[in-house]
Amino acid sequence: MNPPENKFAPIVLTDKQLKWLDRHFKHTKNEDIARYLDISPRSVNRIAKRRGLKKSSQFIRKCQLEAAQKANLSNRINGTYPPKGYKIPNSEKYHFRKGEKPVDRIGAKREAERVAKSVESRRKTFRLEKARALYGLPRETKLNVVRRPRKQITMRHELKKRGYIIERGGFVAYYDENTRRHLAFEAKPMTGFTFKAV
Repeated sequence: MNPPENKFAPIVLTDKQLKWLDRHFKHTKNEDIARYLDISPRSVNRIAKRRGLKKSSQFIRKCQLEAAQKANLSNRINGTYPPKGYKIPNSEKYHFRKGEKPVDRIGAKREAERVAKSVESRRKTFRLEKARALYGLPRETKLNVVRRPRKQITMRHELKKRGYIIERGGFVAYYDENTRRHLAFEAKPMTGFTFKAV
């Protein structure tokens, strides 16, 4: 699809392109999507937002790891790391001294209020997350509110280590050219996972 001659004309994708976008948006970089659809990255963002599409948490973590590795390499090549022993000015006064606890800083009463508030907040978050899992709504935290067989948990961990992309709470494992595929796992019908190419 070529960009319209009038830059203010709306971008219109075909049904086939929209289906491709729905399937690949959550685990594909916007630059690659824009190149494939022959539109600008801003148009990709706008269309995805209109269709309620989001990146998967696994894909976001993968991109963050790649960015951190590139920054690490760049800093080593260019020598832009801070010198050894560097400390942020005036940061020492905010550090906890050896043996010091929060109660020593804010007092027993305020510490008890803080703990009670934290416990109640976690209980509320847990209840809401459990309700979302019960009604099949998208998860918003990493809390484990549903008991799963240990074998399934181990399998999920092993697949993620190999580069499979699995959404939290999902049972579809996506793979691409960077995935170290485990064909034995993919061939087992009792694993509980479905394997698909990105």
